[in-house]
Amino acid sequence: MKAAILYAALTLFLAFPLSVHPGSRVMSPSPDTNLFMWTLAWDTHAFTHQPLGIFDANIYYPERWTLAYSENLIGSAFFAAPVLWLTGNMVLAMNVVSLLSALLCASGAYLLGRRLGMSRPAATIAGLIFGFSPPRFFRLEQLHLTTMQWVPFGLASAHAYVERGRARDLRWTIFFLSLQVLTSGHGAVFLLIGLAALALYALSRGAPIAARQRLLDAGVPGALLLAPVALMVLPYLWVQRETGLRRTLDQWASSWASFGASPSYVDTWLQARLGVAWNEQADAYLFPGLGPIVLAVLAFVPTTPIAGSAFRRTVNPRTFYALLTLLAVWLTLGPPLGLWPLVYWLPGMNFIRVPSRFMLLAILGIAMLAGLGFDRMAPAAAPRRRTAGAALCALLLTAEFTSPLATEEYRFEVPAIDRWLDTQPKPFVVAELPLANPRNLGSSERRHTTYMLHSTAHWQKTVAGYSGLRPPRHVALYEQLATFPEEASIQALRDAGVTHLVVHSGYYGAEDWQAVEARLARYAGRLTLAHVEGEGRVYLVAR
Repeated sequence: MKAAILYAALTLFLAFPLSVHPGSRVMSPSPDTNLFMWTLAWDTHAFTHQPLGIFDANIYYPERWTLAYSENLIGSAFFAAPVLWLTGNMVLAMNVVSLLSALLCASGAYLLGRRLGMSRPAATIAGLIFGFSPPRFFRLEQLHLTTMQWVPFGLASAHAYVERGRARDLRWTIFFLSLQVLTSGHGAVFLLIGLAALALYALSRGAPIAARQRLLDAGVPGALLLAPVALMVLPYLWVQRETGLRRTLDQWASSWASFGASPSYVDTWLQARLGVAWNEQADAYLFPGLGPIVLAVLAFVPTTPIAGSAFRRTVNPRTFYALLTLLAVWLTLGPPLGLWPLVYWLPGMNFIRVPSRFMLLAILGIAMLAGLGFDRMAPAAAPRRRTAGAALCALLLTAEFTSPLATEEYRFEVPAIDRWLDTQPKPFVVAELPLANPRNLGSSERRHTTYMLHSTAHWQKTVAGYSGLRPPRHVALYEQLATFPEEASIQALRDAGVTHLVVHSGYYGAEDWQAVEARLARYAGRLTLAHVEGEGRVYLVAR
């Protein structure tokens, strides 16, 4: 409980000002931010309206299973749903999920540390490192990456099962695996790698395979816990087959400067003193911090062995987490040493777009080694000195992890014209215009995600969409709609099955809108003006 309170306080401090303005500020008002808000809102809507059809989201009409075009965030929506039901604030719901991930990641690492036999002070340090080290904490805005909180919980249960062989520990492991799969596909891959590595390591140490006993231990409860995962995997497999999604090695490597890059004040100051510009040359922040590295190295300093727990007789945590860290770093490395070209095609691995993200798993390994290193140096016979040492370490780590967390004010309000659509007979299919030039990806994606958020007012199908995939037919459709209103664009709306067209006059320049309005009059027989409200107009598209 004390550790959880500490982690909650550190979340509030290190995430300032986001932590004190969670309902009105974001780290960046990007298309991805809009996508995460829409995804959480869609999941919440589907929970009560179409739980069995949750993957048949309303974007990219007439495509099917479009929630599987990106991370589905269903596990995160369990936390976001109450916020949305009570407040309707999508910004607040998203930030609650991201901030809660820091607390849960730290708490999970603390539990894992205790499972490995660490003292409470050492486990507290391990949790602090995993929860707040910049490579993980600075990804708060990337909801599919920051929410890897069930990885340490799953590994803790797996360690307990390897040692004790109790069926309930295996079932807890399956439960956390399922929860991680529902929460983040990236986190699920990290946990599966950790579990596979732990199983192989335990076998190498003489643990029996005992496949029949493992199945009996999992039993019916384990099968039921895995059922949601099986049901969730099917839409992704279908989408991959239909779209031909295959990961390639294009732009897979991170610059070597990334491994020394960190946004924290301390590390930036050190770079300036060393005369290096790693932050400017990096494409990701991958440096875990000097403090965690020093503590991790201390785990290998020869000293009198600490009285071991039963866990260490089956799985040596120092050796195992050193190997897991090396494996994760190897997956992160660029050419010519990187492992990624040999494994990127494997099932699960092809879900990862950027291999530098495996550093998040390495941070967990470093956190465990750091906790073990602290216990190796801090005498158990002097509990007061150990507590004081832990407090000093926590203070130094917090100082090193403190970073300038830039945020922007961001409030989103659905236009009145889209709210009016919610009063109309359903179902219908919507398109919203104008679109930005599709060749300007940034502007185009921002416009589409804005329209996706507009659709939360009525949740009807829309041809707008943004995700990890771009259906070819929609790429062509957006090219045609960019010329609206012309003959080809009107026909494209009809061919796409659009019944209601929303035109936002305020998104045009004054002269552009006058020209558009004049051209719209030519198509009065095909586009019937149904409603005008504010700067929005709804046209019915004749079939």
